[in-house]
Amino acid sequence: MEITMLLETVSSVRTLVLTKAARQQIKATRRQITCAVSLASLVVGTFFSPISHAAAADGKAIFNGTCIACHGSKGEGNSKIGAPNIAGMEASYVQRQLAHFSSGLRGSAPNDSYGAQMRASVAVLKTDADRAAIASYIASLPQVKPSASYSGNLSKGSTQFNAVCSSCHGSRGQGNPGMGAPSLIGVEPQYLERQINAFRSGQRGANPDDKQGGLMKVGASMLPDAGSVRDVVAYIATLKP
Repeated sequence: MEITMLLETVSSVRTLVLTKAARQQIKATRRQITCAVSLASLVVGTFFSPISHAAAADGKAIFNGTCIACHGSKGEGNSKIGAPNIAGMEASYVQRQLAHFSSGLRGSAPNDSYGAQMRASVAVLKTDADRAAIASYIASLPQVKPSASYSGNLSKGSTQFNAVCSSCHGSRGQGNPGMGAPSLIGVEPQYLERQINAFRSGQRGANPDDKQGGLMKVGASMLPDAGSVRDVVAYIATLKP
């Protein structure tokens, strides 16, 4: 009787031990399966899930891949191809203009060859994050002194600036973020002249959805001729932070 009970006890213990071992094996197997599934998911996700370019947005990298060919490694521009000096431009202005090029608010006029080139270039910027990153990088670049000299009647330019431009861009050209009016300090004169004339001709600011452009179109129309534009730009070029 005692032997029988002992054998039953041994059998029960063996069953318990085996059951515990089996459970441990099951747990180990589950862990292996979980790891395998996780690894497979990671691999599949890496190769087949769309990568968010915005999540990896790097302003410098995007600039080097998109802008450097025309605007130079320091944002200094290239006057031979009409690419302006953009180093140190206000980030909010750059971001807004990139968005306008992307949407067609800017660069869609039939006679705007520079705008057409920009529209083609910014087509690779798919998200607001991309545009914000590249705008921040451009704003961080040290301003580059314009290589070409620029002249005009500073006295007349000062008068015109105070009458036409200062109400939006400030008495020192410092800009007004609340109005979306960018700082004009340090902006390349040749680029500024070309843009004011573009507003005067209707090449820019004609689209009713371009609110700031519409205001600029009205302001630019108050400058009676190309000489007045040149005088204003010459005066703006003298403004300091």
